[in-house]
Formats: sequence, structure tokens, C-alpha cells
Amino acid sequence: MIPTLNRLAHTEVSAFGMPDPANVDGFKAAVRDAVELSAGERLSLSEDFGLTMLSVHDQPKYVLHPEEANLLSPRACTRKRIDCELGRAAAHFALEEIGFHDPVALLRGESGEPLWPDGIVGSITHCYPWSVAIAARSSQCFAVGIDLESLHRMEGSDISELICRRAELDWVHRGHFHQRLLMIFSAKEALYKALYPVCRRYIDFMEVELSWSPEHGCFQVQLLTSGLTNFPADRPIKVHCRCHDNFFFSVVIHKRA
Repeated sequence: MIPTLNRLAHTEVSAFGMPDPANVDGFKAAVRDAVELSAGERLSLSEDFGLTMLSVHDQPKYVLHPEEANLLSPRACTRKRIDCELGRAAAHFALEEIGFHDPVALLRGESGEPLWPDGIVGSITHCYPWSVAIAARSSQCFAVGIDLESLHRMEGSDISELICRRAELDWVHRGHFHQRLLMIFSAKEALYKALYPVCRRYIDFMEVELSWSPEHGCFQVQLLTSGLTNFPADRPIKVHCRCHDNFFFSVVIHKRA
């Protein structure tokens, strides 16, 4: 029998802590705000996009499809198992929000990307204890990517030379170093998730350059290599970001045509 998230949460999850209920509404509001801004005025969460945010505090009664359960190694730790189940649960709930009720297994592609049903685009992100998923019907040629990171992951480390171009480094050093570094990292991760289904190749951190637009709460994206020409310059890409309770959320919703 495949364990449900309820059972996992009540057995070993307590060792990792639970999200503060007082912060749950604020976190969900921050994520929703970023998604709505990224979607723009012509798109609606209620009609065009399904968005689900779950934490171990929610304990949804979702049982992994047997093929989804096989994605996990038998030696996977409890946190890894919870991330997988919670992420798949969020993805299925997001699909239901846009009227897709066929409970197909959401498997992984060769680069770890979720394989959505035909006619659907979407993205999943985990950062314990949260999982977030977004799904949309792909008839409008959307590129969609989301990422969630915790400041605790970045404190005490410096990966700036690996992920930042010179102009980005200058911006990072002019403010709170680890916060801005995490914003760059998260934004590029969300951007990679959005670009990969179109480009079908690994995209290096140095192939894009981000510039922060404080008045809009987003990064402006410059694509620097010719291999990314599927995204024409007359449709600029933006990555919207929000921070709440040491979590940084980034989202790309880009209509390519």
C-alpha cells in the first residue's frame, strides 16, 4: 500500500518542523500576487491557470499513482518522499482547477522535468515544508516556470561567481548579499523551467542576464545566446519575485506568440 501524506506527516515529519500557521496566509498571498502580476491583466487564475500551494500542515489526502511512487528510490529519506508526494498532490489539484480531472500519473522527463498531460503546461517547485504547482492549458503557447527557495539554504555560502554575470554581481553587492543572491538564483531556476520545454537543452546561468526593476517587482530578462531565439526580443520576458518569511518565490508566465 502506498503511504498517504497524512501517514508520513504523522510519523517522521515532526523532526523537520511545521510551518507557522500565522505565516501560511501571508505566504500564499505573496505567491498568488507574484503569479497574478506575471500573468498580467488578460489572464486569470480562475480561468486560465490552476495554482496550488500546499505544506505539510495541510496534509492533503492524496495517494501517489503507482507510477509516481516509482519515481522515488526505496532509500529516499522522509523529506524527499514528502516533497514528491506533496508536489504531485499540488500538481493534480492545480490541474483540477482548470477542469482537468483525469488522474493520470505525472512522471519525470530525462532532465527531471514533470511530464504534463497533452495540452497542458506547468511547473512544480519544492522547498520544505512547501510545494507549489501551477498548470495551464497550452493552446496559447505559454512558457511557465516557478521556483521556491529558502534563505537558510544560501546563508554561509557564496555561489555568486557561478550564477551571476558582472552586472548582476554589482547589483547583489549593493544590497543584502545573500538575499539578492538568492533572488538571482531562484529567478534563473524559474526561467530555466520555463525555457527548457521549448529549447530542450540545458541552459547555463551565464546565458541569461537579469536586471531588477523595483517599481514592478520583477527581473527583466536578456537572453544572450542565439540558441534561445524561440523567444523573440519584441516579447520581453520577466521574472516576478516575492519574499515572505525567508522564502523567495519566482515565477515566469510568458506568452511566446
